[in-house]
Amino acid sequence: MVKFRHLLAAIFICSLVTICAFAQSSLTQIRDTITNPDGTPFSGMVVITWNGYSVPSGTPVSELSASAQIYNGALSVLLVPTTTATAGTYYSVVYSSSNGTVSWTETWQVPPSTTALTLSQVRTSTTEGSSGTTTTTTGTAQYATLPISISEVTSLSSDLSSITASITALNTQIATLASSTTVATLQSSVTALSSTVSGLTSTVNGLTTTVNGLTTSVGTNTSSIATLTTSLSSTSSTVSGLSTTLTSLSNTVAGLQSTINNLSASGATALFVDGETPGGAVNGTNTSFTLANTPSPATSLALFRNGLLQSPGVDYTLSGQALTFLSVSTPQTGDLLQASYRLPGTSSTTVNFVDAATPTGTINGTNLVFTLAYTPSPASSVKLYKNGLLLSQSSSGDYTISGTTITFNSTLTTPQTGDTLVVSYRH
Repeated sequence: MVKFRHLLAAIFICSLVTICAFAQSSLTQIRDTITNPDGTPFSGMVVITWNGYSVPSGTPVSELSASAQIYNGALSVLLVPTTTATAGTYYSVVYSSSNGTVSWTETWQVPPSTTALTLSQVRTSTTEGSSGTTTTTTGTAQYATLPISISEVTSLSSDLSSITASITALNTQIATLASSTTVATLQSSVTALSSTVSGLTSTVNGLTTTVNGLTTSVGTNTSSIATLTTSLSSTSSTVSGLSTTLTSLSNTVAGLQSTINNLSASGATALFVDGETPGGAVNGTNTSFTLANTPSPATSLALFRNGLLQSPGVDYTLSGQALTFLSVSTPQTGDLLQASYRLPGTSSTTVNFVDAATPTGTINGTNLVFTLAYTPSPASSVKLYKNGLLLSQSSSGDYTISGTTITFNSTLTTPQTGDTLVVSYRH
């Protein structure tokens, strides 16, 4: 842009050097930004022509002109003043856009000035040409003196009057509308609608409070459900454990029943050994124990460890009088071992059996006394099971027996509500 300005200034200075020489006067700088009618920066050709007869000194000068390209609207030229030259002197300036769509002509009167002037300070008239083609007439009639009055613009006065009348009519209609019942009715409707909206807002606020309360309740219930789920899981584990215990007890009872059946099948005059403690150290490592006699048959042996019937081949093996526990069932220190079995031979006394009978008495956790239907003979033949577990008969054990009376040693060992009590014995 600076380069262009310097170039254009140089052109005009060269073109008008003769005038300057004759005039012996200073030049006036014209500096501004040229825009198209639509407001965009102008780019194209500008031709500036001196239309005068002499410079201020009176020296005659022929018509001079110069042209230059304008880029992005930038204009800066140095010109000889016209207002101090011969009357009727002016500059004719013709603009032609680079794309050939815009062109117009201006007339400039340049006064002497020590500061740069803008186009509005030197432009005296403008004639616009058509798009692509510029039509220029000669003579002074083609220019208008600035500023232009309203009366000089064709139809402007009547158009302004029409606009004023339209605005007046519009104001009248607005005033009429403002005073009409329609506006009042509309205002009433708006007021009623506002009241309705206010009521709905109150209802929504109430519903919001209710939802918040429900959310809190749901959160509390969720916590309760989680706790209940944990409890149910624990209960399920407990039930599973009870189921395993019941299965074990059921197997024990089945084994006892089998033993009883074998004993019954051997005859009513067989010889019996009841509640024998096998010989051997109960210390958690010893697995070898010895019976006082050889069971006959071997299947008649009922071996209990802490009241729980042991299974041959699973918990122990029997060879003659020798008992050998498997490693997984080795008796631990403090365990109680009891063995009952039959012997070869015949008793001179007739033997009667009572199998899986229920003693008479209230099972409530506090009653300690129960009664048998017969007096056991011998008393050591009594096999008393609570929930399938063989109880220990001694003053330091679970119960004692006298005649037909069973007396539990404490409420810790007596049957609790819901327990089962089963007894087998000879008499």
